[in-house]
Amino acid sequence: MTFLLKRSEAISNFFLASWIIGDICNAVSVFLVPTLYTQRFLAVFFIFVDWIWATEHFYFLKTRKIHRPLPTNVKCIEIFIYFLIISILLGLVCAYGIYGHIQLAIDEQKYDYCVQLPEGNDIQIIIGTIFAYSASFFYIIAKPAQICKTKQRRTVEGVSFGNILSTCIGNLTQALSVIVENQDFQYLLKNLPFIASFLVPTFLDVISISQFYTYKENIIHDRSVRKINVDIITTIENVDHQHQHDQSSELR
Repeated sequence: MTFLLKRSEAISNFFLASWIIGDICNAVSVFLVPTLYTQRFLAVFFIFVDWIWATEHFYFLKTRKIHRPLPTNVKCIEIFIYFLIISILLGLVCAYGIYGHIQLAIDEQKYDYCVQLPEGNDIQIIIGTIFAYSASFFYIIAKPAQICKTKQRRTVEGVSFGNILSTCIGNLTQALSVIVENQDFQYLLKNLPFIASFLVPTFLDVISISQFYTYKENIIHDRSVRKINVDIITTIENVDHQHQHDQSSELR
């Protein structure tokens, strides 16, 4: 969304910093605590995406007077990008599932149904758990900062609806996966911090989503203003170009 708009003032600096710190803590934790390799891959991928996000955020903040927004409805482009990403991910999951089913049908004895996670010592696991809970803490405190930023601006222009919706669904499914696995009271009590670390951000994400409906009229107004500004800039550039062309013709 930042790249499409060529602007980044909608994003809270505190939100971005807290989110990046949370991803760093998460990356450290998954390499200390026995986890799946897919979780480690995602943790590294999130750091890479954060680096791109932070770079373009501060770049467009610094050069926002130079760059102008795209003269189009960026929501349609955003929807297409998320649709493309989801389609690719679902396609890869389905392809891997079909491949695994074929390989299992060919030689069932070759594969172990109960793959053991890599082992770690007690101190390593304790440190990893601390980083995991620290990541949840930074994820939680990041959300109110962005909500307040949006409320202060009274518009969600520049905020990615797809990003918020994706994190909301991800947090909700993570919490439900623990609850569905075992409904025993002692089990749920033991995992209460883990469940809360996903349900609290989910609640905050719902508030962020509600802001899209609260400031819906402001979005329409902002897009109209943006289109007018683009038209004005385009007209000025055309006049300047024509003026330079006339001057060069006179010199000849």
